[in-house]
Amino acid sequence: MNKLSLALSAMLLLCTVARAGAATDPQREEMQRTLNAQTMASPFNAGDIKKAQEYAEDALKKNIPPPAQPPAYWQPGWSCASLAGYAYYSYYDYRDCVYYHRYYGHYW
Repeated sequence: MNKLSLALSAMLLLCTVARAGAATDPQREEMQRTLNAQTMASPFNAGDIKKAQEYAEDALKKNIPPPAQPPAYWQPGWSCASLAGYAYYSYYDYRDCVYYHRYYGHYW
């Protein structure tokens, strides 16, 4: 990249950031309401919930301990339903969370 295109890219980035920061409070509130509505319109789909619960029951009967480590992206205060908000959500992470919660009575 030459110096001119680098300078133009930097100016474009600064203009974009400045414009985003220029939103007024009512505009931000409206953007947040729109985002909230979009989020609530798409329900949490964990995959086959019954299958995850059956897996937990079967593993309990076989006395198999659940994975001790949570997924790398796990955050304190999350529940199994929180996993769906992660961009790289995995059904197996959900299944293991259900089983861990069933086995220990709390989340990671």
